[in-house]
Amino acid sequence: MNTQIMPENIEAIIFDVGGTLRPSEIVDIPDLGHIRALQTFVNMNGNPQDFLQKIRQREKAYRHWAKRNLIELSEADLWSQFLLPEAPVEFIRQNAVRLNQLWRENRKKALLPDAVSVLNTLVERGYKLAIISNTTSSTETHQILDAYGVTPLFKAILLSSLYGRRKPHPSLFFEASHAIGVPPERCAYIGDSPSRDLIGARQAGFGAVIIINTQGYAQDNFNPDDETETGGITEMRPDGRVGRLSELLAFFEHPAKHAPTTESTRQYFDAALSTMWGVDQPGPFKDTFYQAQTAGFCRFELNHKVSPEHYSQFEANRFYVSTVHEPCPTPYSYEEKKVRDFAFSSLDEQRRVESVDMVKRSIDLACRLGARSVVVHPGSIVGDRSRDDRLRVLFQQGKKGSPEYEALRLDAIRHRAQEAPPFVDQTMKSLSEIVAFARGTGILLGLENRYRYYDIPLPNELDLFLTAFNEDWIGFQYDTGHGYTLDALGLVNQQDWLDRFGKKIIGVHFHDVIGITDHQIPGTGEIDFQEIGRHIPADAQKTLEVGPHASLADLRSGMEELVRKGCVNYLDNYSSLQR
Repeated sequence: MNTQIMPENIEAIIFDVGGTLRPSEIVDIPDLGHIRALQTFVNMNGNPQDFLQKIRQREKAYRHWAKRNLIELSEADLWSQFLLPEAPVEFIRQNAVRLNQLWRENRKKALLPDAVSVLNTLVERGYKLAIISNTTSSTETHQILDAYGVTPLFKAILLSSLYGRRKPHPSLFFEASHAIGVPPERCAYIGDSPSRDLIGARQAGFGAVIIINTQGYAQDNFNPDDETETGGITEMRPDGRVGRLSELLAFFEHPAKHAPTTESTRQYFDAALSTMWGVDQPGPFKDTFYQAQTAGFCRFELNHKVSPEHYSQFEANRFYVSTVHEPCPTPYSYEEKKVRDFAFSSLDEQRRVESVDMVKRSIDLACRLGARSVVVHPGSIVGDRSRDDRLRVLFQQGKKGSPEYEALRLDAIRHRAQEAPPFVDQTMKSLSEIVAFARGTGILLGLENRYRYYDIPLPNELDLFLTAFNEDWIGFQYDTGHGYTLDALGLVNQQDWLDRFGKKIIGVHFHDVIGITDHQIPGTGEIDFQEIGRHIPADAQKTLEVGPHASLADLRSGMEELVRKGCVNYLDNYSSLQR
């Protein structure tokens, strides 16, 4: 058992269920009685083994979708949309709870041997208890707890199938904290999955997280470094690890004295903040995370200006990174990368290979952090880029639409089309290596539209890449400011990005533009965010990407503008508890 000391302010302990309070194994029933009963109930004949395999495949597809979106459907939606969509919809929806019970008949319905005694002891010691569980069943958890007589011990039971969200979405953790009247920093979470339990609790600011490996019930010598989940999350670590529930009693001896609480209206946004805001702040880099938290951010994107020195200040055990923008951490300054042609579109093979390696290292970092996506810059066209520069000068002089401007704009379009092919070919070559490296990691790759016209990709180039690598985890990282700027210059229609690739968006960088100056606070410039909001998929990774000039008040006002325009949601409607 890892005997790290828990924070002294813990008042409440919130538990996962499957793999934590009860075994998560499926009991193998050779006679498939529950499957035959399910077939009879829905009046579907055929070989039970074939029926079993069909539902398992559909359940697998559902779980892939649910994990990607961090959404849990009700039993009615699950069975009518995913598991038995060919059956009469009204019958399925009316009987979905019973269908789910029959389907889950082979799950173990027992708590772990010491669960009851441990739960009772924690309550006797004065701790408040609650549950947050990812489950497709609205009834099973209650039935098990009732059977063991422990339901009254829990102040709140939050099930994903009833709540509509799945861990690690932090709203479940905030909601549980609010339901029991204990602020997140005074709650501990006990679970078995770093990717769900550790990351979710850290985002919500829980005071402690312990990971249990229930193999401890079958082994005399439990190794706390053997985790049941092989997700590769190593940068973020739990505060403790145990092999049996009874070992929790050594961590939680006496709860902190509960003090009266008052409610505030501070809310968190369901979006990340890019460290573009923080890397050039005057104070220590690590302070920017604490400051941003007060503005309503509980997750972050590490951007491509984060150096090894910056990263050494990042507290991975406290703050969650949902996205890594390659190359990160970067061994070169942004200007140095451009001057030395460090892009994986480079015609210089050595530099191309080194650039690909930097992307791979960024993917590795994302895996270690438990991040969900990596933003990829697909290279640029090296050579005479003066047409782009001169066009921007004319624009800022108010000469857009003049004969001089139009002649230069058309010449830039012609010249770029002429120069692009070998660089696009190199990008395709590099992407094939990056995709092969990332396959199986669970990391989403987002190819970003760029600010400069000679950067890759333009819409037709993006279409080429997404067609070549037709995977649901490879998509479009839409940058609102970049899209608007090239549109304002008359080079690329902003709407083209949204109409052609809206369904392929896996991430969005939000910032506004004044003239052609980007990375401004949303609402202070000229972008129509309401139109953009109509094209953003529900599962897109949303990030505010503004410069260091923004104040904390600016960050919040910009996010509130995005909420008003339908681009971003609040995490939930909870009011955080403040002392």
